[in-house]
Amino acid sequence: MVDLLRMGANSLQSWQQALNTTGHNIANANTDGFSRQTVQLDTVAPQGFGFGFIGQGAKISSIERSHNSFLTSQVQAFASSASRYEVFTQFSSRVDNILANSENSLSHSIQKFFSAVSDVASSPSSLPERQVLIGEAGNLASRQQGYTRLLQDINDEVNAALRFSVDSINNLADSIGSVNKQIVSAISSSNGAKPNDLLDQRDRLVEQLSREIGLTTFEQADGTLNVLIGQGQGLVIGNQITHLETRVNAIDSSRLEVAVVGKLSVNERSQVVKGGQLQGLLDFRSRVLNPAQSHLGLVSLGLTESINAQHQIGMDLNGNMGGNFFQPSAINVAGSTFNTGTTVPGVTLTDSTALRASDYSLVFDGAQWQLTRLSDNNTVSGVGVLNFDGMSIDVSGGVPVAGDSYIFNPARDAGANFALAISDPRAIAAASPLSVDNSLSNTGTAELSNLNVGTSNTLPLAGPITLSFNPDALGAGVPGFDVTGGPGGTIAYNPATESSGKSFTFAGIGISFNISSVPQSGDSFIIENNNGALGDNRNILSVGEIQFQSVLNGGTNTIQEVYGSMVAQVGVATNQGNENLIVETSLLQQAVSYRDSVSGVNLDEEAANLLRYQQAYQASAQLVKIADELFQTLINSI
Repeated sequence: MVDLLRMGANSLQSWQQALNTTGHNIANANTDGFSRQTVQLDTVAPQGFGFGFIGQGAKISSIERSHNSFLTSQVQAFASSASRYEVFTQFSSRVDNILANSENSLSHSIQKFFSAVSDVASSPSSLPERQVLIGEAGNLASRQQGYTRLLQDINDEVNAALRFSVDSINNLADSIGSVNKQIVSAISSSNGAKPNDLLDQRDRLVEQLSREIGLTTFEQADGTLNVLIGQGQGLVIGNQITHLETRVNAIDSSRLEVAVVGKLSVNERSQVVKGGQLQGLLDFRSRVLNPAQSHLGLVSLGLTESINAQHQIGMDLNGNMGGNFFQPSAINVAGSTFNTGTTVPGVTLTDSTALRASDYSLVFDGAQWQLTRLSDNNTVSGVGVLNFDGMSIDVSGGVPVAGDSYIFNPARDAGANFALAISDPRAIAAASPLSVDNSLSNTGTAELSNLNVGTSNTLPLAGPITLSFNPDALGAGVPGFDVTGGPGGTIAYNPATESSGKSFTFAGIGISFNISSVPQSGDSFIIENNNGALGDNRNILSVGEIQFQSVLNGGTNTIQEVYGSMVAQVGVATNQGNENLIVETSLLQQAVSYRDSVSGVNLDEEAANLLRYQQAYQASAQLVKIADELFQTLINSI
């Protein structure tokens, strides 16, 4: 009877815990990350007698949670990827919307500017047309500055998001370490039984952490979970936590970098960051934001350098040589805060057509300087003066120390400083500074055309330059022109073979022209200063032609092609981000569904369990009742 009573009591306790566990499952049916729990029963060892073994009932062996570590790790991995592409797409879409707006785009402003240039070419002496050109140029500069500010604002938002994400990572790491400690304590105080709810809590924290940064986990024998990031950097080892931090880039103060606290140098993102929101932010900055800023600046630099160069060799309505149309941009060379040498590099732009939309790094290796275009890692090295991509970099001054480094981006600087340099419409240099006078006494059909000026350094001319045709200019029977004034001397021209046209250049004074057809002996042309150049539109026509000239990327792209390419690149990156987000979100949903099919609570199943456990509990109670009645019968019979 004692055995019967003990079996009944054990059975009551077992089924009571089964009912409690079922109630716990039902109560947490909608709790995120909760894993269904099940009471596991074991048969009590039977008692042996001479005639055989008699069973002693059942007991609770453990309470297990329905959990699959592989499915959990899949959810974490896909959550990390989905979060990465979500934040990338959010920011990239904003840049795409800014740059691709057809009505407010910079390309539209460039087109309006060159249309105004064309109007001045049609009426070069008209002040209203000139004033409209000044206005459109100002609008172009304002639009470009507005885009530059918008992109810088987005860069500031990226920095803020990096700070917030790093703070979240540190807080989650602290929480995981704390739960690890609680789990170890719970296991040691319960003879090795696992605290299921704490394990669920830790899994939820790890999943939240995976949305911030990619990770891998390893469960230890004592029940703790180690969390590694990047290429094996420990973030949580037991209850020991390594924190991350954001630091201002040692060279570019506008950018934050992610680093491990306590490290002497900032870790590259390939070492620390793999996946999650952090990688999405850094991917956006490196793949979309930085190139957009550089290409936008390259457009400004192309406009500034090419238009200024042409405008400076023209003549305005006041009879003066043209000046800068747009403000030239200074090139900012930023040195690392860790530099110990005294060299101050000087960067001069020598050929804007060769410059690329890229950051450039300059590093001293102890023997020579390494200059690298960071967009493709193309490198040149040397000492003294380095020439690369249309720039002259002077590193001859001071004493460098191995490891000294600098970074600069002439294109991005041009974008930040793009501004109009003139405000007086009369100062627009629409006219050519030189004119050609065909002598009235000429009897031949020869023409001097396409007179171009390559530099303003030798203007105005000290005096007129006269070209007189002489059949024996270079010797008997060798025709050409005698040149009086300017460079002097003679130039060869044979009407018999060159009447279709021949180009000439006076390199010393930067003048080029073309002579065609057949001159007669004594025919002459006079090249002179274009005094009183009212109605002359030759230089402003050349300014207008810049719109269609390949003045960027090594002479391969026009200004608007560079802008269009930038818009296309941002659009492609945004579309790829959207496609990846759709795929990764779908995979995440599938992974969550698979995990929940194993770990989730099925209310129908739990309701059925309630009925089964209730019946078992009632039967166990009846067993206790019968044992009690038998015991009372025995007592009463004595």
